[in-house]
Amino acid sequence: MDKLEFLKKHLALKVDVSDSDFDKFVGLTKTISLKKGEFFLRASKIARYQVFLLSGVMATYTVDKKGEKHVLQIAIEGHWTSDLFSFLAVEPSLFYVEAMEDTELLAISKENFELVCDEIPVFERFFRLLIQNGFIYLQRRILNMYSESAEDRYLKLIREKPEIAQSVPQHYLASFLGIKPQSLSRIRKSIADNSK
Repeated sequence: MDKLEFLKKHLALKVDVSDSDFDKFVGLTKTISLKKGEFFLRASKIARYQVFLLSGVMATYTVDKKGEKHVLQIAIEGHWTSDLFSFLAVEPSLFYVEAMEDTELLAISKENFELVCDEIPVFERFFRLLIQNGFIYLQRRILNMYSESAEDRYLKLIREKPEIAQSVPQHYLASFLGIKPQSLSRIRKSIADNSK
């Protein structure tokens, strides 16, 4: 599928965008390509763009004083990502956003984001719904960290987003699930043993 057609289908899941509004929006974006291991954003830098993944996988994480990574989000094709606070408030980010594989992004700058939201009401609605759904997802994810076992969280992830488990290194995946890599190895082994 053509990448712009992919974006149009993604938008249509939430709003009805006319061809002229879609073309205007696309005209205010740019494409960014990242190689595996490259950073879209580094902590202490300002997030200048909000991005839609046309292809690839990205991880958003912070690094503690011991050098340990804590993964907040794993974005796959069809997801939006950035440090939303940094982007909207124009403040330094607390996060790193790294490509886990070669990744192609459609990026919109803060200035063009504001322009789109002011001039094309359907995009203001789209981004409001996107942020609203992201907030709900984050609340549920936090609740699941407290109320579900690590194995249940892993099984839910591979059931709902199997491409994440296949595309992300084990230590990133373990951090995203809130466990140590050794625990994830044990969970995977237990699941494999039980399925024999």
